[in-house]
This record gives sequence, structure tokens and C-alpha cells, in this order.
Amino acid sequence: METIANKFEFDILMHLYSKSLFRYLYGLTNDYHLAEDLLQETFYKVYLHVSSINEVVQIKSWLYRIAYNTFIDHCRKTKKIQLVQVDDFFTSLKVDPLLETENAFLQKYETELIYKHLATMKELYQKAIMLVDLKGFSYKEAAELLNVKLPYLKSLVFRGRQELEKRLRNEVKG
Repeated sequence: METIANKFEFDILMHLYSKSLFRYLYGLTNDYHLAEDLLQETFYKVYLHVSSINEVVQIKSWLYRIAYNTFIDHCRKTKKIQLVQVDDFFTSLKVDPLLETENAFLQKYETELIYKHLATMKELYQKAIMLVDLKGFSYKEAAELLNVKLPYLKSLVFRGRQELEKRLRNEVKG
């Protein structure tokens, strides 16, 4: 089997994935400098273990898994963890300037409502919906990142969406 070290140079890995990994870590931390630190630590771990990888299979998922584990390790050390950063999403939310003021307000309100309810759901539902629906990962990539089987991830996303829809309906009725 061809090793990852033969297929990819470490600097090429950094060049290809550093920006997307930084955005992912920034989305988890909502802290620019902490995201930079975690990115460096992630690539340090990649550098240490790159020669032990036997074959190139889903390198992107492998890198994101290391980044996520680095984030979790940091949270455990500092005893702070909030996996769904609701405020981070709102700061990055771009409202179409061509929309009328009323439409822009309604769009922002609907988004806030979704994230308010998402933040109170079970952690696995949050993670699954965040990765698949908000971050755009494929089901397979998200399953690898969460270290669950693909059918279970699909079930989590389906049930999470159902629960979110139910909560939103109750909010509108209530």
C-alpha cells in the first residue's frame, strides 16, 4: 500500500486544508487566536502521525477528526465546552442588502429561532445537524467525524430535524 507520506507532502496537506480547518475550528471556538492555536496543534499531531497512516482514505475526514479531537482536548483542559456556538453563526450571517427591511428582520428572526432551539437539543442531534446541514459535510464524512456508523448518523439527522421542526411549530402556535 502507498503511504500517505509518499502520496502527500506535509506542506501540501497544510496548504490544501489549513484554511478550511481554521474556519471549522473558529466556528467551534468563536475565538480567532484560539482557533489559530488549535490549528497549529492539529497540524503538529498530523505531522507526528502522518508516517503511521498506511493508506490514503478520506484524508479530509481524518484531518477534521484530529481537529475536532484537539478542540475537545482543549475544552477538557479548560473545563469549558459549548459545541453549538449560536452567537458565532449570527455574526457571520449575511442578510441580503436588497431585501426589504421587514424581510431582513423576518429572515434574521427565523434564523435566531432555529438556533435557539438547536442549542437546547441533545448534543448528538446538534452535532449531526451542525455538520450535515450547516457545515455541508457529507453523511459519510460527518459519521467519521462523530465516530458513529453511517446509518446511525442518518438517524440522528432525521430525528434531529424532526425534533427541530416540532419545536418550531410549537413556537409558532404558542
